[in-house]
Amino acid sequence: MIQGVTQTEELYRAVMLDSSSSLKDFSMDRKKYHRKYILNEDIQEKDSVAANLGRLVETMLWEPHLFDEKFFMSSVAYIPTGLMLEFVERLYDVTRDSTDEAGNVSRTFQELAEEAYALSSFKIKFDQVLKKFVGSDAELYYNEIRKVRAKNLTVVDTQQVATAEKIVETLKTDPNVKHIVNCVTSQRYDVKDQMQVEDFEIDGHRFKAMMDRVIVDHEEMTIQVYDLKCTWNVENFYEEYYLYRRAYIQAYIYMRAAEHAFRGYDKYTVLEPVFLVCDSANYFRPLRYQVSGANLFDARNGFEHKGRKYPGVKALIEELSWAHTNNIWNISQENLNNNGIAHLK
Repeated sequence: MIQGVTQTEELYRAVMLDSSSSLKDFSMDRKKYHRKYILNEDIQEKDSVAANLGRLVETMLWEPHLFDEKFFMSSVAYIPTGLMLEFVERLYDVTRDSTDEAGNVSRTFQELAEEAYALSSFKIKFDQVLKKFVGSDAELYYNEIRKVRAKNLTVVDTQQVATAEKIVETLKTDPNVKHIVNCVTSQRYDVKDQMQVEDFEIDGHRFKAMMDRVIVDHEEMTIQVYDLKCTWNVENFYEEYYLYRRAYIQAYIYMRAAEHAFRGYDKYTVLEPVFLVCDSANYFRPLRYQVSGANLFDARNGFEHKGRKYPGVKALIEELSWAHTNNIWNISQENLNNNGIAHLK
């Protein structure tokens, strides 16, 4: 029996268990982990264009009926970019922090805008920035995100949706991946999209996982996990995403999640995960990046690439469990044990 469920993303995120995402956050920024997962602060993620596009593609590809539950179509033709987008995001942040539960803003717009300007990277004068902002698409976008982010919706523009539609079409027709993305449940296959597995253990630590697509092949007696990534550099996914964004943590945890979910399938083999990687500009053809047993070994135990060390899941779990047990987040176990003395190399 499959020990996994398919439910809304909101319900999944409400489950208070660690995931590959939270473990990645801990590995890269334990302060962020402490604030977000322990203190339950509202940490606004700086979603990249590619990340938002990836979510768009996933939804339009496998869950188009959930589009309105995840996204809000902006009335502006193009969402602001660059420094103006940064200013709008900071303006949103300070507005949100100055708004009470009844929706009343305690500060004037001038005060909010001046603080947002100070937090942004603009070098031109404040009056010039305000002149560019007032009455522009940037102001419309600011008012939209104030309304819809409280509903956990992501604002997207028509250009982003059009690009996502083209990427979806490419995924459905490209010989490299079409047999995977077009696969549907049949006598031979069981296909599970956004499959959620909750409360499984890795080295004594409890986790949850939500896998983009899982295909059970009853003829080959295999279970294959797929994760879709939308990136600007398809051909260099290993260094630009797998390592840089530590997707190896996700690969390892998904493997363990699938093994847990399908533990009653005694005659079936859970295969190593595969990353389906598409181009955010829809220029390069999508590729399948196959995770190997050696990759999973490195992901668990840690490894080195071009002189840089990447922590393994085992050591990260040990450090995270220690921090939870002792409620110590501002120093690592090693540095505490060494009385605050750290070596340069």
